[in-house]
Amino acid sequence: MSRVAGGATDPGARRRSGPWKVAGASMIGTSVEWYDFGIYATAAALVFPELFFPEMNRALGTLMSFATLFVGSLGRPLGAVVFGHIGDRYGRKRALIWSMTLMGGATFLIGLLPGYASIGVAAPLLLVLIRMVQSLAVGGEWGGAVLFAVEHAPPRRRAFFGSFPQVGDGVGYFMSTGVFALAALAGHDALVGWAWRLPFLLSAVLVLVGLVIRSSIEESPEFEAARRAEAAEEKQAAPLVAVVRDAWKTWLLASGAFLITVGGYYVVVTFMSTYAVTELGFTDSQVAGAGTAASVVVIVCTPLAALVADRLGLRRVTLAGILLHLVVAFPMFWLADTRSVPGLWLAMCLPMLASTVAYASIGTLISGWFAPRARYTGLSMSYQTAGLIGTLAPAAATWLFSAAGNSWTPVAIAFAVMALVSAVCLAAFRQAPATESQAVDADEREAVPPAAAPVE
Repeated sequence: MSRVAGGATDPGARRRSGPWKVAGASMIGTSVEWYDFGIYATAAALVFPELFFPEMNRALGTLMSFATLFVGSLGRPLGAVVFGHIGDRYGRKRALIWSMTLMGGATFLIGLLPGYASIGVAAPLLLVLIRMVQSLAVGGEWGGAVLFAVEHAPPRRRAFFGSFPQVGDGVGYFMSTGVFALAALAGHDALVGWAWRLPFLLSAVLVLVGLVIRSSIEESPEFEAARRAEAAEEKQAAPLVAVVRDAWKTWLLASGAFLITVGGYYVVVTFMSTYAVTELGFTDSQVAGAGTAASVVVIVCTPLAALVADRLGLRRVTLAGILLHLVVAFPMFWLADTRSVPGLWLAMCLPMLASTVAYASIGTLISGWFAPRARYTGLSMSYQTAGLIGTLAPAAATWLFSAAGNSWTPVAIAFAVMALVSAVCLAAFRQAPATESQAVDADEREAVPPAAAPVE
């Protein structure tokens, strides 16, 4: 197989849209995705227990609210398969436009949803149903956005341009926490009564902007090259079959490598927010402000970490970021327990910094583990498998906290264990056999060629 990841196509023919424009188009999609997640996660921590589970006590209502994150996210792996198939067979651009449309529409509908007081048990059921539709679209967004940016990028700057979808995560979360912080200024009663809806309804504006930008971008040149090569060969297996049958070890290791960047993020954004309000006495606006500060860390540090990865190596920098989670697992709770606003800011910013170092280049790295003909599917399935497990983290953390007599120690231990799992999976891939059936050679495993950027 030709080294598509290493830039086998003619540079003059492979880029019709500039990398900066494509990076912006990729970033806007993940901005919408993480804006949607951010407002949902914040609402799940601060509003939904009262709005959709008022018959339960606060602890159980919070647990059920977090459980909707997991139950509603069952559609993410299916979305990875559906949109991955579209992206690998019919084009990255088409899949990304469809996923954004579906994602934004579902988020808008959540903003119109009546509460338990109006329609009873139908309210939480509809919430879960709409959340599943939303997660179906999310399942195909991040992997495609990373590929779109990486496959248009210059070889020596693939980590940098491939980091823009991750910058979009920070932008989206910044917007979500900022909007919720403003909504929280109306007071808790107003927030639960009506103000929580505004962030969800505003998502329609972001989606329209994103669709306009994405519609102006040309298709990925590497996808077009792979499609031409496939047309000249015998009929290939469906992308899902290619991943599950031929690259299942890669899929499992990639899923494990993603675990802490997803699950750890959920612990910080959801459980830490709830812990700060219910146990430490912080206000909703103080927690939202700390979340906004954490998102600024993501926005500023992600491209910087990616530039370092382009120079020092994708695997080395990604692994360093994963291991940083071990360093901050306990200190983030010690800092929060100071019950000071600066302590809360540090408690949320330090783990987000660790996540940023790992997350900046992991998409670029793992995209090279899969062959072009199944790359969208493989990358999306890996990320969303980790995401499905990661969405259990807030509910699991809440249960561990309660079972330990309101102690965060087991939560910190679980956080560290997730980091260890990710580190082992990332390190283990170099020992994984590169078989011909996997259609991945040594250079294709790393999304940039050795001559262009170090990978160790």
